[in-house]
Order: sequence, then C-alpha cells, then structure tokens
Amino acid sequence: MSVNHVCFKKPSVARVNVERGIAVATSIGSVLTSYADWSGLLTGETDAIRLAQFATPAECETLAALLVSHPRSVDFSTAAGITRVGSSFSDIRKTGRVRELYSEKDVLEEFLLSSPVIARLYGQIAASWPAGVETLTFDGLLLHRFVGRRIVGGGAEPHDDNIAKELPGHAVAAEVSVQLGVNLYVETPNSGGELEGWRRRLSAAEYDSMRNSEPKLSYGVNRAQIGLPDWTIKPTTGDVIVFRNSELHAIHGSSEPRSTCGFFLGFRSPDKPLVMWS
Repeated sequence: MSVNHVCFKKPSVARVNVERGIAVATSIGSVLTSYADWSGLLTGETDAIRLAQFATPAECETLAALLVSHPRSVDFSTAAGITRVGSSFSDIRKTGRVRELYSEKDVLEEFLLSSPVIARLYGQIAASWPAGVETLTFDGLLLHRFVGRRIVGGGAEPHDDNIAKELPGHAVAAEVSVQLGVNLYVETPNSGGELEGWRRRLSAAEYDSMRNSEPKLSYGVNRAQIGLPDWTIKPTTGDVIVFRNSELHAIHGSSEPRSTCGFFLGFRSPDKPLVMWS
C-alpha cells in the first residue's frame, strides 16, 4: 500500500506570508474514516484534518469542568502558563521520574467514564487506520494515552513534538517518520487561541540554534527566526483537529481559557499500527 493516495480536502482562502512573499493556503481535510483520508496529511498535501463539532456542547462542558477541578492538574515543567492533567512523556522524562509517575493509573480511564466522546474519538482513530493502533512503550512501561491541556492568558511558543528526535535509540520511536497531534477542543476563546503551523522540520542542531533564551520558554524556538506561519486554524469548541506536530507549530495567545484533550500518534508505514502515547 502506498502513501500517495489522494486525501479528500477543502482548501481555505489563501493568505499571503509577508516574510516569504508568497501566497499560501491552509488545506484542511474534513473526513477521517479510511486510509485515504490520512494519506494527504502524511504526505504534506493537507495541513490538518478537522472533524467539526465532533463533541456536543454538553460533552465539552463536562470535560472542561473536569480539567479545571482535577486533583492531578500540574504545571508543565518547561512551558510557562500551561497546565496538564494526565501524562506528558516529554515533560515527565525531563524530571527523571518516568518509572514513578507511570506507575500511576492513566487518567484516560477516568475520562472514558466521564464522557462518551472520548471513546468515540479513540474508536474512530483506531477504526480508520487499517492496521489499527498500539501503545508506545518505554523502558518496559506502557506509556499513558491521554493528556488534557489548559492555557489561561497566553499561548504556546513555536515548537515541535518529535519522538524520533527525542529518543533516537528507541527501536519503535526511531521508525516514526511523521508524528501527529490529535486534540479535542473542549474550551476555546472568542479571540486568539489559533493553531499555527510551519511546513518545516528542524534537526536537533537547528532547533538548538534557534531556541528561545528565556528559561520558561526554552522548549520553543524564536519566532523572529522562522517568520510567519504557513497556515492557521481557528478551532471552535467541539472540534477535533489532527495535524503534523513533528513540524513547527504554536498557539496564538489569548486572554481567555483554551482547553484540549488529546494524544500523539506516530506513523511508521502503511502496514504497521499507528503508535499512541501522550
């Protein structure tokens, strides 16, 4: 099976990237039921897949309230202004407490009980990929598969999420050629909060040379060195957005809350399961 299938997509209105002086269009898929719907995202023909209004307002309200009140809500150790419920492998690995924290129960179990939309989302992902989905392991541990993120009064710096670059010696992670972010938006601001993307991947050396010098923003790169984003999507409450987060991406700032429930997927080849973790 080849990755060159056509992905059904609907282009948005083109806009101009002033820095690069060219017209660019955000290309967004709207269906996710089969391999054909994934292929454009994997090859770069499509910037994202957006499942509009995947969750009902009542489901979003329930999940947003749980994120706010959850006793395991903590700040990201390296990302100022962002809190999480559930495990972020990248964040936890930096603390040196992987085995301790992964001995705790995955909060996915709790969120599955709290709202049926979580099972719908995970089920649709698994059913639409012919080879299914498997959980990523590290050092003999099954990684968790859910993280809720909440931002109030800010955004996120341009950064990438790239398990292959983070764990080059890991047999499965090293095979991941495209990493995808899957996010269900349960709370969105009226102004700001856009997802911004750059059709660009950086090597570890390039990333370090552009890294933000502020300690709490050092997970990201300096915007001045990468120019304007190539595409922008304004999520609305209830949407699911899937995109290539092994490329640079950011969240435009807002004074209002922005909350998501999500996880990562790793693509290796069409005949292998997607790997899942958070």
